Amino acid sequence: FLFLSLLSKMSHHAEIRSALLKETTDGTYKKHSSVKVSELVEPKVVVERREWPGSEWGVYRVMGTMKGDWDKAVEMVKTMPSELKINKLMYPVKSVKALEDEGEGVIQYRVNDLPWPLSDREAITHASAGFVDDKTFVYATRSIPGKKPVNKDNVFAEVFIDGLILQKLDGDKIAIWSIGGMDPKGNIPEMLVNNLVSDMAHALGKFQKKLRK
Repeated sequence: FLFLSLLSKMSHHAEIRSALLKETTDGTYKKHSSVKVSELVEPKVVVERREWPGSEWGVYRVMGTMKGDWDKAVEMVKTMPSELKINKLMYPVKSVKALEDEGEGVIQYRVNDLPWPLSDREAITHASAGFVDDKTFVYATRSIPGKKPVNKDNVFAEVFIDGLILQKLDGDKIAIWSIGGMDPKGNIPEMLVNNLVSDMAHALGKFQKKLRK
């Protein structure tokens, strides 16, 4: 029974990574904005958005091309299911914790840091990091239905699909995708949403700088 349970969890994490990867080829995304990220090979980064069925909140997508060591980039992303360091580089988070090991991934508790007077957002997700093939590495998270809030001072958010994708290109070039889709369960000012989406693009530049160190 334990073996079958582990296989089920591993299969579930593979499905989440596959779902995130499909976002890179989804044709329903439309241009939202453009952001200049000087650290990348091509500084102009296009931010795209698509609708999420049944929600007023959408999913955002950004992609950039970096230069650097492939193995180092993978090692950086590999830590994200359970460690704060690279998460904090890429997202407005104040804490990340692995609640349970599920073989190919973990049950992750994450708190997103929102500016005062807004309440922070927390979520409990399946978080998984692994290779799809020898040139594609994916870190993906998605909310687990039925989970209860941990901190009453936070708002319990729903993560539709979220994560990073690394794709090895020719030479030392690496494509990096950031996908973000979450229902924050409350009113968020449009200006803050636009700032957070812009930060998604600038986070690619931060990753590039970290990769070059």
